Amino acid sequence: MAKRKKSSFAHKLMMAILAIPLIAVVTACLCGVALAFYIGVYVIPNSDIDVSSYSKDLAKTTVIYAKNPDTDEYEIYETLEGDVNRQWVSLDEIPEDLQKAVVAIEDQRFYSHHGVDWFRTLGAVQGFITGDDRGGGSTITQQLIKNLTGNNDKSVKRKINEIFQALTLEKNLGDTAKDQILEMYLNTIPYGNRAAGAKVAAMTYFGKELDELNLAECAVLAAIPNAPTRYNPFRNPENVKERQTLVLQKMLELEFITQAEYDEAINTELVYHSDAYEQDTNEPYSWFTEAIISELTEDLQETENISYDLARSRVMSGGLQIYATIDQNVQNAMDEVFTNEANFPSAQKNGVVPQAAMVICDKQGNILGLVGGRGEKEGSLLTNRATMTTRQPGSSIKPLAVYGPAMDAGKITPYSVVTDMPFKVYDGKAWPRNDNRRYQGQMVVKNAVAKSINCVAVRVLDMLTPQASYEFLHNTLGFEHLNPSADIDYAPLALGGMNGGVTVREMAAGYTIFANNGKYSGSRTYSKVLDSEGNVLIDYTEPEEINAFQNEKTAYYMLDCLKEVTNSGTGTKATISGIETAGKTGTTTSKRDVWFCGLTPYYVGATWFGYDQSYNLDGISGNTALSLWTAVMRRIHADLPDAEFDMGDDSNFVNATYCIDSGMSPTDACEADSRGDRVAVGRFWKGDEPSEDCNLHKYVTICRQTGLVAGDNCRWTSTVSKLDLTRLFPMDFSPAIEDADACFTGDNKPVGSGDVTVSGGYLGVCHDRHSIFDFGNDDEEEESSEGTEGTEGETGTDSGNTDTSGGSTSDTSDSESDPEN
Repeated sequence: MAKRKKSSFAHKLMMAILAIPLIAVVTACLCGVALAFYIGVYVIPNSDIDVSSYSKDLAKTTVIYAKNPDTDEYEIYETLEGDVNRQWVSLDEIPEDLQKAVVAIEDQRFYSHHGVDWFRTLGAVQGFITGDDRGGGSTITQQLIKNLTGNNDKSVKRKINEIFQALTLEKNLGDTAKDQILEMYLNTIPYGNRAAGAKVAAMTYFGKELDELNLAECAVLAAIPNAPTRYNPFRNPENVKERQTLVLQKMLELEFITQAEYDEAINTELVYHSDAYEQDTNEPYSWFTEAIISELTEDLQETENISYDLARSRVMSGGLQIYATIDQNVQNAMDEVFTNEANFPSAQKNGVVPQAAMVICDKQGNILGLVGGRGEKEGSLLTNRATMTTRQPGSSIKPLAVYGPAMDAGKITPYSVVTDMPFKVYDGKAWPRNDNRRYQGQMVVKNAVAKSINCVAVRVLDMLTPQASYEFLHNTLGFEHLNPSADIDYAPLALGGMNGGVTVREMAAGYTIFANNGKYSGSRTYSKVLDSEGNVLIDYTEPEEINAFQNEKTAYYMLDCLKEVTNSGTGTKATISGIETAGKTGTTTSKRDVWFCGLTPYYVGATWFGYDQSYNLDGISGNTALSLWTAVMRRIHADLPDAEFDMGDDSNFVNATYCIDSGMSPTDACEADSRGDRVAVGRFWKGDEPSEDCNLHKYVTICRQTGLVAGDNCRWTSTVSKLDLTRLFPMDFSPAIEDADACFTGDNKPVGSGDVTVSGGYLGVCHDRHSIFDFGNDDEEEESSEGTEGTEGETGTDSGNTDTSGGSTSDTSDSESDPEN
């Protein structure tokens, strides 16, 4: 019995042992099949790489052209010098010693493999598996591909792709593959200190032409590319000497040089050309040129499907012909204003001054001028605050994120009435607040835009929905930096307290929809780009337009509102003699940023002012962004004919009266309001004019002494009109709604929700106990009472924001713009 058990156990053990290799084989086969499938489907179809498109035009001067404003002919505006210096040379111009040195240290079997050195590749794989990954598996062909494509990903997927690209490349190049690859490699390899390619490296480090290099110097040039910073001859000559020795040893080992040549090279003193390391003294690029460089680099990445590094090289030294959209008269005016310190407040914090940026474009989005910072530009390729920096826009976003799309969706017109009161309770407080700490009650949208009333913007956004607002900004207008997880909310979109932020360029481009009848084509710094042979690479001379607004009336409605901002609202300082203006101010939480985005019949411009750091602008009165905008615009309009906005064909509009408390067709009761006549005239798109009679104004008996609905003790009364409007809210808040005394509780249903009545009800009734002696001259008292309550609630001017520095009435209506759920 014991023997049978032992025999059974031994049999099972043997079967298990035999099964292990079988499982391993099956697993390996399955993995092999999966790998083969992946290579066949995803790798091989993408392994063909056209090196001619990568290496093309990497040693020619790129020229930017701009129209001469006097002749309207294109002239050279600026020429570009690459991020790296490169001069292309043929292989026969490169010393044989340098060629051999590079092959010895980088890829000793270069002339015998077909793009991949399988011995080194297997060694690299083994090191990867064992954790002893020392790299070094790439051939010169593979390194060339990595340098040209810019793909530095260390993943296995990238290595597999690179292997097949290298094999395909050498196969496609045929018999001359090695010479072509080595030539491209030695012309594109980075050497540090802005030197790319062997020719510039020789001049940078030794002040010599290639044919003047000796063996020792060739070994140095072969040593540097492995780690240009570590082997920087100017900073780390001892490191360079160590690796140069290694290069020479490899050359000797491979019999590329003799012992005598090795000894001579080792003992040759290395004399570096230190003058090449001096600071670049060229004039810095203009802000406009730097914007072109950034924009075209991104565009070439997309259109040519190339890496950032290669795209940047083509822009900087690819012999391109770039036709800029710049208007030099506009740019000169901007430079004049922004380099004059007298145009800025004398304020600073911790040794830094507030900065500013501006973009001006035409209605099609062609950028005519831009400034990325105040003062004289002191360097090249700096942070361009006009195009690269994102900031919260404050109330300047309201026309784009709220009012424009809401009007286009038919939610409101400029003459709709929305209640100015808190929207909800947030963190135990009524939210939002207006900067002037007032709640005016019933308010016409046009006036709310002009006075930058937060509560109205939030309520209109609620009609539109935050999701629709976000989609308009992101999908239609192309705002790239919004954070959907945080910015699809009331505070970010209605008040501009965004998490992701916006750029000055995005804001200027966005406002073109108000100048261009609701059409949008983005923005651009150039209209056309040609390669060195005159072939068109990119053509924006007729940019594609989309209908940002689906209704023709929307742009006219919005212009009506934005004109009110500069006529009577927060932007009244934006005045230009003979030229009509429109726009919107903006101020962010704690007054960290101030904005003005505005337009004229000729131009659209956006201006930002604030610190680079998170400092507020306390101590600076007025809106400096508005002051700068106005100073620039007055200069560029000085010689232009007087102009007004195109407000559309009058035949499409009708002038109609409306009640400024309900937005409805007025009745006699609207004229008899206890505060005075509440009827106004609006310019409505036909079909939008009010058709239903006002249901808020109703006749009631009032106490002539208090102006409230008469109570039992009121002895002197009269019949006037008041608002049958009861408003509810979850909590009491201060200050009270200004038109609360003009409201009473009648037949209309309450609006809002909550347990607290904030207008109507008890609040609108006189509860005083009057004596017969309380009332003297009743006619005089009545007139005085009605006059006192006259126009304050309607006009609602901002208080405490007098501009003392040439800016506009300060618009800090975004102080409640902290994002919230």
